[in-house]
Amino acid sequence: MRRGLLLNLISNVVFFVSGYALHFFLGNTMPPAAYGVVGTIITVLDFEYMFVSNGARQSVASEISRKRYDFRDVVGKTLAFQLIVVAFFFCVNFLGAPLFGIVLNDATLDRYFRIAAFLVVVNGLQTVLLGVNDGLQRFGTSALLSTFYPIAKLGVIPLIIFVFRDDPVIGVEVGFLLAVVLTILLGCALLFVRRDSLPKRRSAADGVERIPFGYVATHTLSFSFFFIMVSLVLSVDTLIVKAVVEPASMAGYYTGAMNFGKIAYYLLQAFSTVILPVVAKLVGEGRRDAAVTRTGELLLIAFVFILPISVVVSASSGDLLAAFYSPSFDVAAATLSCLSFSNFFMGITVILNMVLNSFGSSRFSDVLSIVSLVVVIPVFIVSARTFGITGIAVASVTCTGLAMLVTFARTYRKVGNVMLRRTWIVLGANVVLWVLVHVTFVHFNVAGQLTLESGFTSLPVIAVLYAAIYVAYLAVLFAAKVITVQQLKVLGK
Repeated sequence: MRRGLLLNLISNVVFFVSGYALHFFLGNTMPPAAYGVVGTIITVLDFEYMFVSNGARQSVASEISRKRYDFRDVVGKTLAFQLIVVAFFFCVNFLGAPLFGIVLNDATLDRYFRIAAFLVVVNGLQTVLLGVNDGLQRFGTSALLSTFYPIAKLGVIPLIIFVFRDDPVIGVEVGFLLAVVLTILLGCALLFVRRDSLPKRRSAADGVERIPFGYVATHTLSFSFFFIMVSLVLSVDTLIVKAVVEPASMAGYYTGAMNFGKIAYYLLQAFSTVILPVVAKLVGEGRRDAAVTRTGELLLIAFVFILPISVVVSASSGDLLAAFYSPSFDVAAATLSCLSFSNFFMGITVILNMVLNSFGSSRFSDVLSIVSLVVVIPVFIVSARTFGITGIAVASVTCTGLAMLVTFARTYRKVGNVMLRRTWIVLGANVVLWVLVHVTFVHFNVAGQLTLESGFTSLPVIAVLYAAIYVAYLAVLFAAKVITVQQLKVLGK
């Protein structure tokens, strides 16, 4: 598990970095109008991917890990329901392509959405493949596929340069399509090579029931609905800022803050990928106490290694934005300070909900999703209109913080105490860390002083300072034996 968690963290970092690299190329080589078309298509597809990605992946991983039903029956019925979902969205994109052109006032979108329809299909199939590997606890394979895919997407660059110079939008779509197909082929090949280790077919004679198709449908949709809520909470604020905050430049400042604020959430996704099948397997084996212990240990690791990233970014937000963009972005310093914690809180909320689902409690996630969608959007709009980008960031961290606390309370009642004493110590250490970093950067202007003395620009200097602070923080925790190498080894077994 330790290896799988590390590889999933690496794959998320690769996804994050390769995405920035690809958009840097597209934004600097494509005409603005064409790049706008790409952005429009990706935005629509991202919303559709919410229905065909996390829902099926988490559902099939959970059921395979619990071993309550026959492996092939679970995979077959999950795949069948997934095909129904992707068929619906294929028809929406392919048959509704002319309507997209009319609504978005661009007749050229017709053919692009017809091609994009096939992206939904292959993405849906890839998701099931990842979920199967997660359920089998082949986290290394899942991480390999999740790392291979964003790297393969960079194939868009030579396609646009050498093949689709006259129509780069199609080049982007073909590149994305080929990347998913290659990832699926690689995943299937890896499953075939290790086919002998797959669970054997079991039937009613073995005391194993067939999984009801209706249960597969509701379980998958429950996960999908939850992740739609998560995505909207983390993304709708940007659209609201664009719509209601003046001047227009504030949307750019908010986007800059959001780009750094999401780092913690991307990293915590690796934990949510691992924790569901691990805990579900222990619950399925009747080892409830072991599942609670493992959950507490994984949360400890998340707080030890991920929380300080949010803390350091929050405490030095003004210097980071000014160094990466320009001094004018300092106006979004308070915004980034809030968003860095907001995304961490949401990441922990996702992890805890995966734990609750492992214990067979999905209704809470459904209720949390409904309440969040009803409350968050109007609160964001009012906050943005009244207090601008700082106001909506404060609203964001408040909403996600409350969601996390409520989920912790539900987890305590349903599962047990998953907050170890050492986790509370880590929380206290991070409060001290925030104060020290804030005083260092804001009051003593260490980054600025070192920039003048070294002759380097402030961004490399800040990167070195961040690395030094992170290493020093971990050194203190290991020296105080809050976390030890032996504990990490035991956790990974």
